[in-house]
Amino acid sequence: MFKRIGMLVVIFICGYLLIKWISITHPFVLSEFFIAFVVNPIKFFAASIACFIGVLCNGKFIRELIHKLRKAWMKHIQWGIQLISECIGLFLVFIFLFQLGWEHTLVFFSLSILYGMISVEI
Repeated sequence: MFKRIGMLVVIFICGYLLIKWISITHPFVLSEFFIAFVVNPIKFFAASIACFIGVLCNGKFIRELIHKLRKAWMKHIQWGIQLISECIGLFLVFIFLFQLGWEHTLVFFSLSILYGMISVEI
């Protein structure tokens, strides 16, 4: 259980760092977005690593959650407190990150869900 909570904390920290290190201005201008990466490449590199680690952790979390949900559905067993708490925990992380930056969060979780679904072995 502590491993899963630690993974949720890592997902939140990586998403938070991604939101803080990559700024999106409103109205969005693509040239300014790319110029910010050229002017400050270390910040871009650090944000890319945080995004990569976050997507991997989130994808693994989603993959394991899909396995547990599938197993519970196939065997018609009661969903345990742990399974429900993992779903709620991931949802809370999404909500907190969505409040900080909705564009970043949608990209972050979309990539994670895509990676998690691709890596599921049936």
